[in-house]
Amino acid sequence: MEKAIVSAATGVMSSVLAKLAELLQEEYKLAKGVRKDIEYLKTELSVMNNLLRVLGDLEELDDLNKGWRDTVRELAYDIEDCIDRSITRLSHAASDAAGRRLSAKQLVRKIKKIRVSLQVAHQIQELKARVAEESKRHKRYKLDGLVGPSGASPNNKVDLRMCALWVETEKLVGLDEPRDEIIRWLMPTEGEVKPSQQVRTLSIVGCAGLGKTTLAKQVYEKIKGDFDCKALVSVSLNPQIKDVLMKICSQVGVTTSMVDDEPILVDKLREHLQHKRYIVVVDDIWDSGPWKIIGDALVKASPGSIIIITTRLKDVAQSCCSSHGGCVYDMKPLDDDNSKRLFFKRIFDTEEKCPHELEGVSKDILKKCDGIPLAIISISSFLAVDVRRSPDQWNKVKESISSPLPGNQSVETMKSVLSLSYFNLPRHLRTCLLYLSAFPEDCEIERDRLVSRWVAEGFVHPEPGKTLYEVGLKYFNVLINRSLIQPWKEEDGLVLSCQVHDVILNFLASKSFEENFLTLLDSSGVPPSPLHSNKVRRLSLQNSYQAENVVSWIKSIKPHVRSLACFVDCKELHPLSKFEVVRVLDLENCGSLRNIHLENIEMLLQLRYLSIRRTSVSELPIGIGQVQRLETLDIRETEVEQLPSTIVLLEKLARLFVGSKVKFPAEGFGKMKGLEQLTCFMVRKQPLGFLKELGQLTNLEILEAIWEDYNMGEEDYYYEGSEWGIFTSSLQALGSHKLHSLYFRDGQSEIEICIPMDSSFPALSKLRTFSIGSFNSLPIWMGSLANLELLNLGISEFTEDDMQVLGGMPALEVLVLSIGIYTAPFTISASGAFQRLKSFKVDSLYGVLFMPGSMPNLRHLHAQLYYTTGVSHDLGLQHLASLVKVRIYVRAWRGSRGGVQALEAQTRSVLDAHPNRPTLDFNSHFTKGDHYSRHFTRLAIKQVATK
Repeated sequence: MEKAIVSAATGVMSSVLAKLAELLQEEYKLAKGVRKDIEYLKTELSVMNNLLRVLGDLEELDDLNKGWRDTVRELAYDIEDCIDRSITRLSHAASDAAGRRLSAKQLVRKIKKIRVSLQVAHQIQELKARVAEESKRHKRYKLDGLVGPSGASPNNKVDLRMCALWVETEKLVGLDEPRDEIIRWLMPTEGEVKPSQQVRTLSIVGCAGLGKTTLAKQVYEKIKGDFDCKALVSVSLNPQIKDVLMKICSQVGVTTSMVDDEPILVDKLREHLQHKRYIVVVDDIWDSGPWKIIGDALVKASPGSIIIITTRLKDVAQSCCSSHGGCVYDMKPLDDDNSKRLFFKRIFDTEEKCPHELEGVSKDILKKCDGIPLAIISISSFLAVDVRRSPDQWNKVKESISSPLPGNQSVETMKSVLSLSYFNLPRHLRTCLLYLSAFPEDCEIERDRLVSRWVAEGFVHPEPGKTLYEVGLKYFNVLINRSLIQPWKEEDGLVLSCQVHDVILNFLASKSFEENFLTLLDSSGVPPSPLHSNKVRRLSLQNSYQAENVVSWIKSIKPHVRSLACFVDCKELHPLSKFEVVRVLDLENCGSLRNIHLENIEMLLQLRYLSIRRTSVSELPIGIGQVQRLETLDIRETEVEQLPSTIVLLEKLARLFVGSKVKFPAEGFGKMKGLEQLTCFMVRKQPLGFLKELGQLTNLEILEAIWEDYNMGEEDYYYEGSEWGIFTSSLQALGSHKLHSLYFRDGQSEIEICIPMDSSFPALSKLRTFSIGSFNSLPIWMGSLANLELLNLGISEFTEDDMQVLGGMPALEVLVLSIGIYTAPFTISASGAFQRLKSFKVDSLYGVLFMPGSMPNLRHLHAQLYYTTGVSHDLGLQHLASLVKVRIYVRAWRGSRGGVQALEAQTRSVLDAHPNRPTLDFNSHFTKGDHYSRHFTRLAIKQVATK
């Protein structure tokens, strides 16, 4: 049946209507009474669906309307579950002698011949009675004058200004002075460290949304290069202390085991840090209890070490400081000037462009935001996207924001601002945003994981010419552009993961509970009591528990759960086959999950998304091939090394994520015509049959593969039947179909491996994204990639001619260069090159100079430089007319500290004078020996010798 949209406002009503319409087609020979009942259901539910949409656009409903809305939504879920269960029972009853399952249409034709159909008819009668009752009740309601909001025009790409704007909040808007003040206190001058104060501790305290974490991260990023060990972790409201300790261990280089308990982890950390200089940021502590354990692991007798803590509570801040000696830093709201700067930067791209007629109302809106950066960003993003720039419209927005109340200004302001932003989203985006409440506080949410789950849930509406995943990516970018989610991990100019601010997350969790959209089981260990129903449709497990009442509760809800996200190891979930109607099973990090728990998975006929990433599963069951609706399968970081032969039966599988050690079946892979994304396999591990059939995947759009060529001679590449020959032949075939993104890298080996980028590698002219490394030199055909928008190259030798080739690519917007050898002045000229480039990242350079008129549209620059004397350090940043964000990382000999500081001061001076006032993130790392100068000299001699 056709995929239909699901939403928080209407539940699965649209999906139910689509399925009922399918059943009413002439080819289905339904009993006369059953057909009439289905026609009645369709007519009545269509009216209810329209009314649900109207109710979903209202911020406040009376109890009567809320009750009717909730009952009808639950009724729709029950109807769809009835249809799906009936189809499942009928499929078992109608299996032919050979064991082959019949299609849905064949099953419906046999309804009169199968005894189970009587049960179906009886259930439809019961549902008809419930619908009739709700229809009568609906007619007694008064709903005049209700209108919904207008839709918004979504964006296809992330607004690069928004990524820069989060940095604007993080880097320059009122935070330079407190950052530098904190660094001066934390970083002692030579000879200042005393035995009585060997570790310096600072607690940053302030209200939600004020920027405590941002300030702590700024300080951390600025000075972390001077320490032997470094770590940044979040504790949050309901912490798992063992997980926090494990994260610290991982970041500072301590080897751990899953069986280590808290005392063992504390001992390991103390032993490791005893004679090292460390910096640790412990973010978002709500109670002094967790700090007692964490603080015990951070030894006090470590000269020059630093601990930074953030919290909303002053008593917690003081308690943390008293245990290790230190002080409390009171975080203040932004002043008027910085508030205006942040506000106008989002709306007008610069603070000088505010129209005179909007200045007064802007001042009033900012007054209500009370200097809280998160409130300013939220309301300015809403004004920038959804509201016409007129005093009347802005005054309406101002009036809709609650005035600050004594004692809880920030809470009331944020709640009002977030409610305004939420209800002015289009309905489908509201649903996608609400779904983020399934993730724990401070969780890094991978983009692919989130979008794939949106698609599996039915939240993504089909658009002509786009896959559902591509439409979901557009939703993701819109939510970033509206500042409702924060970009977290960025790579190659793309946002790969996000986080939700805890204030926004609390709002979403509250809204989700109110709507009975998603149920959370948190650290309280108490089964939740939904306001509207005892049926749980979507479940998020976020803490450990073994209580008997919880175990029995989980058992009771299994038949109705459509989506399960497990963020803790929960043995009570098994057997999974009892989740009869589940669409999403996200079991990532469930360490207790074993092969036996996946038995009978073929019974989950509605399953669309399955992730067993980072579990102990070593083998997929043969029955996986019968999960015919499966769209996403993620088995990365498991112990699976061989896919079963039945995997090729999953013709609807669109996204397959595997680990590099996984081996594919030798035959049948070409049948998986639905596959759109495949990542990430080792080419040399695969059967030749798989490599050959890879080229038959006509819908494959994204491919990630690894090449390892150790112990291979050059002659091994080129013969027709070699792994390389077959793989490149399949690549050429994929390039003629839909492949637009190729990520091809060398294996993680101690041996230096180069990918053979010569005439044997096909020129894939349709590519929009190409990431490859490492290889020796730029191939001749690289300049022919006219559609390429993102290019990431790891190249050993690079020349000025290569730069001209790349500059001539007409569509190139993001360029990432990792260069092995380049000591000559890296000069970017204004020869008409790089006309569309917006983001440029380059490393391993001794100098770079941008000439006047070069890269006219460049907004983001990230450069890693080696500092040495005798090389010009004029970067020419003043010539980059569109620049908004600069990140520079300098590696230097510690004797060059003064020169590096001068370079930073010079760079800041240039950017302060720039019309755009770009943000600057300048960091450095100093070594004991001056090997950079020696390395520079050796490379220069080598380059001269080769000319």
